[in-house]
Amino acid sequence: MMLRCKVTAFLLTGTVLLTVACSSGPVSPASPAVANSASGGSTSGVGAASQSRASKIQHIVIVMQEARSFDDLFCGYAGANGKCAGQTIPLEANCTLSDTFQDFERDRKTGHFGRDHASCPGYKRPEYAHVPTSELTQYYKIAQQYVLGDAMFSSTGNPTFESHQYLIAAQSGNAENQPFGKTPPEGCAYRQWVDQFKGGKIAACFAYKTLADELNVAGLTWSYYHTANRKHPIVDTWDAFGWIKGGSSTAPSSQFIEDVGRGKLASVTWITPAFANSDLSGSLSAGGPNWVASVVNAVGESQFWNTSAIVVMWSGFGGWYDHVAPPMLDYEGLGFRVPVLVVSPYALSGSVAHTQFETGSVLKFVEDTFGLPRLAVSDARARDLGASTLNLKQAPRAFVPI
Repeated sequence: MMLRCKVTAFLLTGTVLLTVACSSGPVSPASPAVANSASGGSTSGVGAASQSRASKIQHIVIVMQEARSFDDLFCGYAGANGKCAGQTIPLEANCTLSDTFQDFERDRKTGHFGRDHASCPGYKRPEYAHVPTSELTQYYKIAQQYVLGDAMFSSTGNPTFESHQYLIAAQSGNAENQPFGKTPPEGCAYRQWVDQFKGGKIAACFAYKTLADELNVAGLTWSYYHTANRKHPIVDTWDAFGWIKGGSSTAPSSQFIEDVGRGKLASVTWITPAFANSDLSGSLSAGGPNWVASVVNAVGESQFWNTSAIVVMWSGFGGWYDHVAPPMLDYEGLGFRVPVLVVSPYALSGSVAHTQFETGSVLKFVEDTFGLPRLAVSDARARDLGASTLNLKQAPRAFVPI
């Protein structure tokens, strides 16, 4: 398929920001599809049309933070199914926790989280700690105004590389754990290998269909903002696909905020943070909540607010304790719970959604809003994230800055 991609590089002080916006050209959009009921959905998103959702939700912004379980961030949130199991450890603590697929398997089977693989100077058994609420003010404000989901499971027990693939393709090509080593330069930004389940290593370079491919065919726009930091790499969602290259280190929020302020917002936008804003343990920073709030405020204070929805979720559990055993739907997962926040003028107010979701629920939300087909097993089986978090019959409410 021939893609038309506009790549814009912006030079800042010592940094380069790369943004990518793509479409397939003048193709008529597909007819919008309905939200499936909370009991699941069919394998085709094109069948049942819902004009009301597509007319009201025209922009979906997906923010992916890194590696925190639900209990680690929201164990004490009123009305949510949380359990605070131990001490508090700040976001900026110098902790190193292991979250390989093998760690996930051990943790879910035994209920005992990996003390042998956790290091956090000054703290004992850090994997059972949670972040103090004083550092989570912006996250709690978002939840109190909009929707917090307490039954969102990662679609895979794998760590962040595979989790990001599920967010764009509802699968990860049978890959297991993080990429490693170095492969010949054959087009992908990830010039590394990755292991397979029940197979040998392969190049971490994929060609399966993604949600962006479907948006292109439908004549809809999409954008991807990210920060590639060579010293402290955060997974760049699209780097496993050779037709998009990574940029150098800078904060993605700066260009996103500028674009929205200038009247530019794609039908679907993915944003991943800089290392310091990622919430990743070991980042030595507590900047994540402020950064996420800046993204929400940019949309909320723009001309796009009345037609937008923002989804904030975390890539996986990161080795942190969660007291809910994940249901195993296939050999990869589901993984442990992660928080999800849904922000929109149509979002339920101060609600905790107890519906079981998974990463594929975000894709199904996009698919059912814009009338796109299913990609893989995860989005086919998942419940639509919008079905129980939005009320499209209510008048769009005014935005209150976070």
